Amino acid sequence: MSRSTRCSDSHGVAQPALVAERERIGREIHTLTVHRLFGIGLKLQALSLRDGDPVVSGHLDQCVQELDLAISELRGLLFNLDSRHV
Repeated sequence: MSRSTRCSDSHGVAQPALVAERERIGREIHTLTVHRLFGIGLKLQALSLRDGDPVVSGHLDQCVQELDLAISELRGLLFNLDSRHV
């Protein structure tokens, strides 16, 4: 039995267990990883505002932009895990 056969029925509809597992994974990634990355970004922004060195502030701002991009990419991946897209 192929992997695609195990994951969906003959009409291409995902099995409830697969849907539930994808939703669980999505929730856990969002709760743990995305929130943690967002918190790191906020801390870096605060440091950037407090630091008097424009070079350091610029580097911190670039890090915040990279974190924002990573968060957006993760959210896109999580959206694709949603059961409506199975």
